[in-house]
Order: sequence, then structure tokens, then C-alpha cells
Amino acid sequence: MSKKYDCIIVGAGPAGVFCAYEFMQRNKDLKILLIDKGKNIYSRKCPVNEHKIAKCPIINGKSGCLPACSITNGFGGAGAFSDGKFNITTEFGGWLTDYLDDKVVLDLIKYVDQINLKYGAPKEITNPTTDKVREIERRGLAVGLKLLRSEVRHLGTENNLKIQAAIYDDLAKEIDMMFETEVKTVIVEDGAVKGIMLPSGEIIESNYVFLAVGRDGSTWLEDICKKNDIKMTNNQVDIGVRVETNDVIMEEINKNLYEGKFIYRTSVGTVVRTFCSNPSGHVVVENHSGTMLANGHAYASKALGSINTNFALLVSHKFSEPFDLPNEYAHQVSRLANELSCGGIIVQRYGDICKGRRSTQKRIDEGFVKPSLKEAVPGDLGLVLPYNTMKSIIEMIEALDHVTPGIANEHTLFYGVEAKFYSARPHIDNNFQTKIKGLYVGGDGAGLTRGLAQAGANGVYVARHIDDLIENK
Repeated sequence: MSKKYDCIIVGAGPAGVFCAYEFMQRNKDLKILLIDKGKNIYSRKCPVNEHKIAKCPIINGKSGCLPACSITNGFGGAGAFSDGKFNITTEFGGWLTDYLDDKVVLDLIKYVDQINLKYGAPKEITNPTTDKVREIERRGLAVGLKLLRSEVRHLGTENNLKIQAAIYDDLAKEIDMMFETEVKTVIVEDGAVKGIMLPSGEIIESNYVFLAVGRDGSTWLEDICKKNDIKMTNNQVDIGVRVETNDVIMEEINKNLYEGKFIYRTSVGTVVRTFCSNPSGHVVVENHSGTMLANGHAYASKALGSINTNFALLVSHKFSEPFDLPNEYAHQVSRLANELSCGGIIVQRYGDICKGRRSTQKRIDEGFVKPSLKEAVPGDLGLVLPYNTMKSIIEMIEALDHVTPGIANEHTLFYGVEAKFYSARPHIDNNFQTKIKGLYVGGDGAGLTRGLAQAGANGVYVARHIDDLIENK
């Protein structure tokens, strides 16, 4: 006899975790299953970061952790090992306002923020309305940079993990959780969801399934939608680099904004944005289904920090017919960098990029910015990034130099490639339900959110909606 649950949540990232949490708060009599192909919060460890090796180890013939990368999968999702920037705004961070009223989304974000505070999040929060912030905004506008304002609560990587562990402990008392377990497919009969099937053939039944599979699960989600004739709309894919410079260069922005989010329209018609700034942070490696990408994080404790600030410069790529594989395009570009670095990440000085030459270990060593990702391989990103992408990044860094003077100096480091994959967004109603009755999607993997705040808000909303349906039956 198969198991049966009131709701099955596939994916234990922020959308899945806060969906499960809201079920626990509203109705402890419900039988809820949270399932993820990664490990539980206490077992997630990255061999690259722990052992300071250049690339993911080969385990049973596969590059990376088994059954899935511990940086991008498992309880807490990819956000668990981030520096935990929680942006309290609807201006960016996702597209939930395409389906819900702005105030509803903001209230959901603030609700998730209160949960984080309950479990130990720092009380400090940035103020985006000071005179100093307005001065930074003015300098940006003068050169075509738009500053996106937000209150930011910086959790810090170590605090973020503690918060996730505390939530995990409470959830474990009330709901069932399965880890290191992939979902093969979703069971659909007569236009309604009936449960999920595991690779072993085991079927777990439920009339409600929430797919919150994260960016690493976006390809799987696309396959599920195609199998069930759920129409999808292709979203953009973002390709770029992670920039690293000395803290002193970024001091004004770090102090007054913590994270300066700017967008810029280039001469070639692309849009570039800054993303995920990490004062006194570390550049790290992420494994996305075998593709090694640059990323970054920062601890709340200064004792654990570096003397550098890192942030991403991402160029948005939107494709028209007949091409409809934006994520695969980004994987191919990123894998080229992996090939040229023998499986790792390329690092290059900005001065070498401007001179059209590769960086060597000698040039990196002589630079004033010491790489926080020491395993990165000196090389030439000009052999990797398409012309428009590289030109866009150069234009953006030169514009940023007017806001934070010195960022465009020759010693600034570029790591490549950094990419953000977005699923083609499934067609859904305003409750995030697909045309399959009882099948809901959410989070970054569904192309609906882009970050911790809106992903968590998405999960809370879905839980409330499903609970109301169950209560009213």
C-alpha cells in the first residue's frame, strides 16, 4: 500500500521550507511531506570549500557530491550557503506581483522576515532613504545607472545556516521529510494530480503537490510540464562574471547600502545588473548539474571575513524564435570556461581584459587584489564570453567607476562564469496552480522568484491557499 499525504512539497529551498512551515503553523493535523534530492541541513558539506580543492571531486564516476551538489541542493536550498541577504521590497527579487497585489506580496515578505527574526536573524537592517543613499543614487543617475532601493537584512552565511537548522528541527517534529531522494515524475490522472513516483517505482499519493525545485531543478520541471501539456513562457537567462575588489573601494556603498543594486542599459541594447554583493566576502564555486559556476557569500562575523568585496555583474539575454533553450545556452558558455580551466573557474584581472591578454599566475600575484577563491585558474574570459556580453560588462564597470571610484582599476578581478538559470515559467492561475488540478509551482525554479524573500513568500501563500481548500472541503 502506498503512503498518502495531504500535500507533498518537492524541493526544500526557501519556497518549500516556508510552505511546510506555514502548514505546520496553521494545521498540525495535516500530513505533509517535504522531499529533496539533496541532504538534510546537518549533512550538507562542500568538499571544494572544506578541502580547498580546485574543482569538484569525482565520486562514483560523477563530478560532484552524490546524489546532488551540497551547495545548491538540500534543506535550505541554494540560499542556505549564500550570505543571506533578505530584501524587503517588491521592486526586485521576483515576479509575484504579476499574480498578487503589491501589498499582499510585501506583507508576505515581512511575515517571512518575522519568522527569520524568531529563529535568530540579526535585528540590524539598512535604511535606503538617508541623504547619503540619495547622493549615491544621484551619482548613478548621472551616468545612466538606476539604483534599486530596499531595506536589507543581512543574515550572514553562518547565521543563515543556524536559522535554517532551527527551522529544520521544528519541522522535523511535525512533518515528514525525505532527503537524498529524487522524484522521478508526477502522477496525473483525469486532469488532476494524484501524487509522485520515485525512481524505485514507489508511488506516494496526494491530491496536492507543490513543485518548488529551485534553479537546479528547472530542467526537470520543464520536462514535467511538457509531459502534461502545461504551456510555458521562456524567461531570460543571465550570464556574467563575479567581480572582486578591495573593501576600501566599496566602503561607501557597503556602509550605507550593504548591497548596491544597480541596473544599466548598454550601447548594444542589453541590460546589466549588479547582484549579490558580499562585503568582506569570499568567492565560491557552485556545481549546477556538472557546470561549475562562480558565486559569493559573506559571513556576519568580521573575524570570518576577507578584506575584499565581491559582487556579480549579470547581462540579461532574451531569445526569440526559433531558439528556446536559454538555460542550455548559458550552460554551454559556462562549460567552455570549465574546459579552459580544467574543470574549475577562470580568474582574470580587469587590466588584462582591457589589454586583450590572458592573466597569468604571476600577474595575479603582483596585483593589489588577492583572490579569495585561491583555486581559481588564471586565464582569458575573452575566449569564453560572447562579444556583446563582455562589452556590456565593460561598459557597466566603467559606469560604476563614477559611483564607487576605483572599481575599474586594473587590479580588479573578474571570475567566470557566473550564470543565473531561470525556468521557462509554467502557465498558472493567480494561486500558482497549473491547469492540472492540485499541482502548484513556485520559487526560483519556476521562474517566479529571484531570491530568498519572494521565494519564501511564494511558499507561504501556496500553503495558505491549499490549507483553505482542504478546510473547506
